[in-house]
Amino acid sequence: MMIMQKITNIRRTKRLILEAIEKLDLDLSGIKVLTEAASGSFAVTPLIAALANAQQVVAVGRDSRFGEFSKVKSHIEYLAREFGVEGQIRFSENIPQAHAAQAELVTNLGFLRPIDRDFVSLLPDNAAISLMWETWEFREDDIDLSACAERGVPVLGTCETDPRLQIFKYVGLLALKLLFEMNIEVFRSRILVVGGGPFGKEICGVLKDVGAIVLHWSPDICWQDVLGFKEFVDSCDALVLAEHHHKHKLLGGEFGLPLEWFRGQEVPLAHICGDFDAELLDHGVTKHPKKKVSPGYMTVTTDYVGLRPIVDLHTAGLKVGSELVCGMRKFGDTDRAIKHALENSPAMDWE
Repeated sequence: MMIMQKITNIRRTKRLILEAIEKLDLDLSGIKVLTEAASGSFAVTPLIAALANAQQVVAVGRDSRFGEFSKVKSHIEYLAREFGVEGQIRFSENIPQAHAAQAELVTNLGFLRPIDRDFVSLLPDNAAISLMWETWEFREDDIDLSACAERGVPVLGTCETDPRLQIFKYVGLLALKLLFEMNIEVFRSRILVVGGGPFGKEICGVLKDVGAIVLHWSPDICWQDVLGFKEFVDSCDALVLAEHHHKHKLLGGEFGLPLEWFRGQEVPLAHICGDFDAELLDHGVTKHPKKKVSPGYMTVTTDYVGLRPIVDLHTAGLKVGSELVCGMRKFGDTDRAIKHALENSPAMDWE
């Protein structure tokens, strides 16, 4: 089991949380929240809920590779005392189903997943689920959406490009940090960025802003149509792989860049997410971080660059959930509750 990560800058953490609560106008008064008890930056979620005056906060956790539950609990309790919300968070090692009947706002976070049919069937009539990230990042193993629809439980994502959040900016900074850790100075370096969507776009923007020479390839584009592609790879200083949507191999494999392009290149690979042929590592490519993850999961998340992106995103996710709950209470109708949340929070629909 790895050493448990802790939040150390208490003063800044509380300030970031209170600023996020204010800018997102988060008020959880009268709402019962079910979330996770986690370590590191992810310890903030129940604290945000408590500081936003939630009627009840239940934080579910268990022993994991990230830390022992007892130590995670003690750390969050310490933070709660420092933040003036001592005793406002209940901790539990029970399965999430044990708390579903009292859960009005449910966060789609690690120790609550999978949110399955059995769990959904136990939720109260005005319950709602917040994805805590954008809908295109949804993984089918996380939530049984069919069960939610049948039960009338609304589920929405959180718009990470909302001007109050701009979470994808941190993905660019994440790539920058990984490159620095591999001793790539970035300025004047030739860097190939592989990945589509907002991840690829933001990474390219950050790298160009600090003077990198960047070639960007999205898997939506046929690589054979990119002029000078092979020549750029032959002389590039580093690769960045950041593809969250496509699950096929992007380096090697049937549809990815040809494996032979990278043989003997001795080029570092900053890996954020996305699949690649493992044979690449036998031919000079060095991957950082070394941690293995499945397609659709990130090797490191935005908390690797600092606390703010998690504080802002989870506060926004709670705001989305709170407006869904308010909508259910006001209208008693899933569609109208969703419309209410889309109009009054940084919510993202499933379009």
